[in-house]
Amino acid sequence: MMRLLALLILAALAGPALGQDRLPQDIYASMEGSVRREYDELMQAIARGEGGPRAGSEKMQQLLKVMYHNKAVLFASCSAEAERVRSPQAPRVPAGQNLMLTTCVEEKFAELNKFSNVRSYALTFFPDRIERCGEASRLRDQEPLFPPYGFLQLAEPRLYDFSRYNECLMRP
Repeated sequence: MMRLLALLILAALAGPALGQDRLPQDIYASMEGSVRREYDELMQAIARGEGGPRAGSEKMQQLLKVMYHNKAVLFASCSAEAERVRSPQAPRVPAGQNLMLTTCVEEKFAELNKFSNVRSYALTFFPDRIERCGEASRLRDQEPLFPPYGFLQLAEPRLYDFSRYNECLMRP
């Protein structure tokens, strides 16, 4: 009887912890509609000729899909982390007022934005580094956890640590 009681207590304690493991994926899944709207707006702007002639190329569209996939995963991960550190007794606050969330998002998105500039520079001066650094910066363990949304249609989904990617691109 004691063993059964101990197993039930352990199962009850493990339940919330196991649920926390799925939190980033659940947040990621819930964001699909808003990410789709943002992506579609960008694609419409490109179709209207905004963004220059290269923006409509197949290679650039694939890069944009990778970036939107990564951006969604970064936001979901930041949201899950902010939820994990929130005390169960603390009231929920709107995302814009959640200091943990906004700080994480600002830091991660700054690295993502920096990547766009660093990648352009590296393509011009160090094109051989792009593939090597990309492979070294991949988050392979996370890729199966966050499949790209259907509208992104990526043959090989890739998630990156953009801080590490940027550093690698600028290092000889």
